Amino acid sequence: MIGESLATALKGLSESSWVIGGSYPAAVERLRRLCTRAGVPYRGHHALRHYAGTRLTQEGASLDDVARHLGHSALETARIYAKWSDEELRRRMAGW
Repeated sequence: MIGESLATALKGLSESSWVIGGSYPAAVERLRRLCTRAGVPYRGHHALRHYAGTRLTQEGASLDDVARHLGHSALETARIYAKWSDEELRRRMAGW
């Protein structure tokens, strides 16, 4: 699933219609160029994927939503991102 702001940003690029597809080396090179143009440090596609799961969790998405977005077949696989939301849990419980 692609968010509205990402879809808008991708439409403005002069890249081919295949942003990530094609051979693995070609996809890595396109992703590297896109990150450079966006001012985002390229740390590999897995790091960007991990960031998406972490951000969704921090913003309050359910683990089911995170798992579906990342294509995990098991909910437990998405649980790894829950550890990154500990700060949110501390904030919510501060007034208890």
